[in-house]
Amino acid sequence: MKEYPAMLRLEGKRCLVVGGGAVAERKIASLLEAGALVTVISPAAAAAVEKWAETGRITWRCGRYGEAGYSYTKDREGSDKGRPGTEASLYPDLSPYLIVFAATDNPQVNERVLADADKAGKLVSVADKPDSGNLIVPAAVRRGKLTLAVSTSGASPALSAKIGRELQERYGPEYEIYLDFLAELRELARSRVGDMPLRHELLRRLPNWRVLDRIAAGTYEAWRASLLGRFQAAQDSEEAFAAIWMEADQQ
Repeated sequence: MKEYPAMLRLEGKRCLVVGGGAVAERKIASLLEAGALVTVISPAAAAAVEKWAETGRITWRCGRYGEAGYSYTKDREGSDKGRPGTEASLYPDLSPYLIVFAATDNPQVNERVLADADKAGKLVSVADKPDSGNLIVPAAVRRGKLTLAVSTSGASPALSAKIGRELQERYGPEYEIYLDFLAELRELARSRVGDMPLRHELLRRLPNWRVLDRIAAGTYEAWRASLLGRFQAAQDSEEAFAAIWMEADQQ
């Protein structure tokens, strides 16, 4: 089956995770990092999931999917929004959710979640059978603005994880600093160079700069400060700005 790779921006988007164990915990952690609004349905939850519910970071609807239970969540000030014993349907309306994750240890429940989400036209990811849903979450390595994702289309999550570990070793924490610098210089070029072909050429050269070598050598901060100072001094001249840029490209 053919797939379309994409990055999702989930800030403020509602997502449902069915399950509360270790697998669900990892899904929830990634969703929270992305700024999603997470609802969890599970009769029990890992300690971290309980903590997130207690601190108002997620909504935990405590019960089995499709059965009655109660909603347990607190706002950020700690006041109760739900208490044990308050009946609530856990066969939910899926319409508010952008993505549904089936992450229980019960294959039958996961299949039911998949069927319901598919019927509702939702993106759905199934933990124990990743190729059965219409959304496969790849193994990912994050270094600030850099995200490296690996997918085997569900053929071997273990291989995805192995390649992910290799990428983690290859692309270390220095890439977070590096990407911040590239973003800073890109914005600077956009604001200072009106000539589009020239700007394109400058930005094309930027990844070739020896920034990573300077980070490794411990000279990056001093070099960056000097470079930005020179750019500032040339603020009235596009030609002078480009000349400084080209000089940095050769260093």
